[in-house]
Amino acid sequence: METQAADTAGFYHRWAEREAHGSSPTYERLAHAVAEDPTTLAFLHTLPRPKRQPNLLFGALRWFGAPIDDPDATLAFLGARAEALRALMLSRATQTNEAARCAVLLPALALLPEPLAVLELGASAGLCLLLDAWAYEWIDENDDVTRLGTGGVRLRTRTAGPVPLPDQLPAIVARLGLDAHPVDVLDAGDRRWLECLVWPEHTDRAALLHAALDRAAATPPPVTQGLFPADVPAAVARLRQFEPEATVVVLHSAAAAYLGTEQRAELTRTLAELGTHRLGLEGLEVSAELAVRDLPEQAPGRFVLSLDGRALATAHPHGRDLHWFAGAAHAR
Repeated sequence: METQAADTAGFYHRWAEREAHGSSPTYERLAHAVAEDPTTLAFLHTLPRPKRQPNLLFGALRWFGAPIDDPDATLAFLGARAEALRALMLSRATQTNEAARCAVLLPALALLPEPLAVLELGASAGLCLLLDAWAYEWIDENDDVTRLGTGGVRLRTRTAGPVPLPDQLPAIVARLGLDAHPVDVLDAGDRRWLECLVWPEHTDRAALLHAALDRAAATPPPVTQGLFPADVPAAVARLRQFEPEATVVVLHSAAAAYLGTEQRAELTRTLAELGTHRLGLEGLEVSAELAVRDLPEQAPGRFVLSLDGRALATAHPHGRDLHWFAGAAHAR
């Protein structure tokens, strides 16, 4: 048990230093406090290992109204409500849904021949399936702005390098999302859970999420329960049956990170055998295990945008900016 506690404490300390530092002082302080508290560590060890992650714990605490600005008060709150927190953490999952990533994905998606049939893995509420629903603003290094779309929700992204910006929204004729725990955009509890997962200082993300969920509720994206890679062949077959002539593209953003090494390799093989295109936005290590080529040597704090196994750019994990590589693909 002591070794297990030390592992979890070390994980929380590292998470505070590598993930929360510079992004959420509130969560940085709270993660260090968790790591130093034997009672909280013992609580975490009543959960399966995948359920011990900080984002899930902190989201659950916010769900119940914990005073997260005060680590000592929060840990006392946890001790008093441990059973309710445990039940929620066992029933819920971390599945943030960043609509802003669409502004990073769209330039790569536009390299593919239309019309498109899009399958999203780890779709959550399916906001990234609505690539044709948003209004976009890309702001280059000279502060010149390129706009596209007239949707009521506007996504803004800073760009660097020769980004091949599209001149029209994608023609998507079929779309489908797979998620182990689909989020219903019409369900108040599901919506509130997504909002609890947004870090407390990220008020712009919270506002965008609220607006994007409202837009999605008007035409809910089709997200079905399923696992990947196991359920990918059936999902691809469903899309092809709906629109046989469409270009099938499978996209995933911050989703393959939840797979093991063998599952990532299996996903790569499965998509190759199915003959689909793959559009990924994942961390550097995950991208390497997905056999992505032309990766940068380092990408601290960045995601890698890839298409069909080739790295095109790096991006902020929440879609705030996009740095396109010189020499990357520029045409359909």
